[in-house]
Amino acid sequence: MATFAPIMNRRHFCKIASLAAGAIGLNAFPAAALSAQRAATSSPSATAPGRISRPCRVSVLRRECHLDLQSLYLDDPDTGPCTAFKSGDVFTFDADAGRPDGFCPRLWDLIVATASQSSCAKALTETTSIISCPDGTRPVIVRIDRL
Repeated sequence: MATFAPIMNRRHFCKIASLAAGAIGLNAFPAAALSAQRAATSSPSATAPGRISRPCRVSVLRRECHLDLQSLYLDDPDTGPCTAFKSGDVFTFDADAGRPDGFCPRLWDLIVATASQSSCAKALTETTSIISCPDGTRPVIVRIDRL
C-alpha cells in the first residue's frame, strides 16, 4: 500500500512566505528609528483620523450584487444590492471633511485612505483611483479623483 504526500498549494505557500519575509523585514528597523521617523513625519496640522486631507470627488461607478453568495452566507438571503448609493452618484469633499451622515463608514475609511495617499510615488503622479467597498456580497465600486 503506497502513501502519497499531499500536493503543495503554491498560492498558499507564496502567501505564507511573503508574510514571513515581511515580518522579518519589520524586525530589521530598530524601534527608536521608527518612532523618530513617525515624529518627523507627523505635524500638529496633520488631518485628524477619519478626515480627508486633500479635496476629492467620489463617483459611484457600479453597485454589484452577488445573489449566489448572499443566499449562502447572509442571514437575510434577499438583501439585494447596497441601498446607500446609486450608480452615477457624485460627491465632492473639501479638505478636512468628515464622514457625512448616512455615508457607509467602511467605504468612507477606504476613501480617506485613498484620497490621503501621499507617501507612494504613484499617488503623486496619478490623480484617479478606483476602489471597492469591502462588502463581498454587494460591493459598491467608486472612482476617486483628487482635486
